[in-house]
Order: sequence, then C-alpha cells, then structure tokens
Amino acid sequence: MLFTTILTASLAILSSAVFGEARKPKTHDVIVGGAAGLVYTPNQVHAKVGDHVKFHFQFKNHTVTQSSFDYPCEPLKGGFDSGFMPVAMDAKKSPTFTIEVKNEDPIWVHCEQVGHCPSGMVFAVNAPKKGNTFKKFLKMAKASGKNDYHDGGSYKRSDDDSEDDVEEKRSLLSRITGKRDVVELEA
Repeated sequence: MLFTTILTASLAILSSAVFGEARKPKTHDVIVGGAAGLVYTPNQVHAKVGDHVKFHFQFKNHTVTQSSFDYPCEPLKGGFDSGFMPVAMDAKKSPTFTIEVKNEDPIWVHCEQVGHCPSGMVFAVNAPKKGNTFKKFLKMAKASGKNDYHDGGSYKRSDDDSEDDVEEKRSLLSRITGKRDVVELEA
C-alpha cells in the first residue's frame, strides 16, 4: 500500500515536470480611450499562447485594428479589426472585442479613427525588449502623420468645410455604409 502511494505521487510529480502543468488561459483587460484620452491602457501586455486580450471600449469612437511594426497606422492585410465602436459619454455598458494569442510573435495594434494613431493611440502584445520595441513602434506611429481612413465611402472635403461639417459627414457616411470613410481634400 505504501509503495503504491509513493509510486502514484512520484508519477504525478514526474508527469508535471515532463509535460508541464495544465495552464488556464489568462485574460488581459485593456481599456480603449475613455478618461485617459487617446490611449490603450495598458499600452502593451505580455501574453502566453492561448491567452486572450479583451478590449473594453470607453466613450468616443475607436477601433482595435491590427497593423505591422513597419507601418503602425496601416491596417495589416488579413489582420483583425474591431470596426468602429461608438460609445456615448453616459453609456452604462461598453462594447468589448477579444483576440486570442495564437503564438508568441508580437501583435501590433492601432486605432483607425482620424488622427488617433499619430497621436500615439497604439498597443502591442509581446513587444520585444530589444530591436523592434514598443517605444520605437510608438515613435513611428507619431511620426506617421497619417490622418485618413483606408476604405469605405468617401466625400470631398473643401476648405469651406468646418470641422463640425466634416465630423457630421463622417458620422453619416459611416452609419450609411457601415465602413470607415475616406476624407479627401479638394484640389
């Protein structure tokens, strides 16, 4: 009997040492915008394969759009995109968007709203500590100066349009098409 108990305990210890403990995936919560401004809070996380990153949208209108290190403010072809998530200042519930970490490679993210990415609204999962660091990614985003959308409907913006006119047209166009809108300056 004592031999069986010792053998069973030894096998359990050996099994966990060889195969590792079964790990429950962790959920990393990230606040998108809100009172902190044009940021993701925290602006980066380190996650293991199988973990989830859950983005909680706060007031205003933001996205969680995958990009690449080299082009921080450009959507990554084939990457994920939450789409715009408008949230009223007095909203009781906020929408969420969750991604699963499939490997240990860095995941680079930005907000597609006009001017948000070049204002520093970027995020990373598993950013390296050397080489292509989060600090470099943020610096490149701020240097991009990008302030337009990539797809969806469009309209011409003239010098006579006030910022209120532009926002009203953007909002209407987004509601009609369900897509991001492109703002072009008239020549």
